[in-house]
Amino acid sequence: MATPSNHQSKTDAAYRDSTQTPPWLFQAFNAEFHYDLDAAALPESALVETYYTPDQDALTQDWSALFTFNHRPAVWLNPPFSDILPWMEKAREQQAKGVLTTLLVPRDNRTEWWPHDCASEIRDIVGYHEERTYKTGNKQKKGQPYKKWISGGIAFVDAKTGEEMPNELNKPMCLVVFDPLHFGPCVYKTIRKDLLMKRGHERLELIAA
Repeated sequence: MATPSNHQSKTDAAYRDSTQTPPWLFQAFNAEFHYDLDAAALPESALVETYYTPDQDALTQDWSALFTFNHRPAVWLNPPFSDILPWMEKAREQQAKGVLTTLLVPRDNRTEWWPHDCASEIRDIVGYHEERTYKTGNKQKKGQPYKKWISGGIAFVDAKTGEEMPNELNKPMCLVVFDPLHFGPCVYKTIRKDLLMKRGHERLELIAA
């Protein structure tokens, strides 16, 4: 998978389509959507108690059949990045059946699958400035505050090692939402990575308590 700067992905090709979302990022969105299904998972990396594995082939399943609809069901989806289009189409199909689906995908509006004309919402995960203090340097700078730009990029969990990868994915990420209760054109928003990290880690601490 090439980046716009032609740098190649450093993830083992055999595992490139099965990397796991970092738990803090999943929990940040789970705090809002309260997911009922992880539609593209492995048993060792599923983020929701109910999930589909590749052997079950979620694209051939009717997700809505799993739910009683005593509340709006919500599906988490971190699809294989090598073939995103059928997952977008499936999310749209399930939206018509009353199921909310969110997809964590690269923000690549050059592609055929980019859902600007059918999704309810697209949230770009963006960077932020972090307040820091010069610890070294000349006397004029040492001890003085400055702002450092922190990337909004996401480092995924390596399916081969189970550890968060040292490098961020070489494309910006976004959350695409298909909401059965949304009417009108797609809404574009941004969410800062530091706010997601704060929300996600707070939820992880509550779960661990």
